[in-house]
Amino acid sequence: MDRNILVQWATAKVVCDARNERGLSQVQLADFAGLSEPFISGVERGNTGMSIGALVQAAEVLNTDAAELMRRILEELKRGPKQPEKSIGRPAKTEKKEKAPKAGKAK
Repeated sequence: MDRNILVQWATAKVVCDARNERGLSQVQLADFAGLSEPFISGVERGNTGMSIGALVQAAEVLNTDAAELMRRILEELKRGPKQPEKSIGRPAKTEKKEKAPKAGKAK
């Protein structure tokens, strides 16, 4: 297996776990860190690598430091990271909105 892919998978798990521990959405992490939501989504899906600069920015929002995130990534690499599960799109909303009645023609 390509080492870069394994690093991306380990990074995906660590960033996602750290974000969830803080109770943040991907959008919040991206906004607070000055990164884009598609970038954070790509990182957490294991499709996008993360630069040291981006890791430092994310770490600040996650109330940790980049060294701690790197330590966790290295631990995950030793365990043998698994490919992140892929979900398709956003979850469907369970509530259905009632349509407003159409206005009739006045006579």
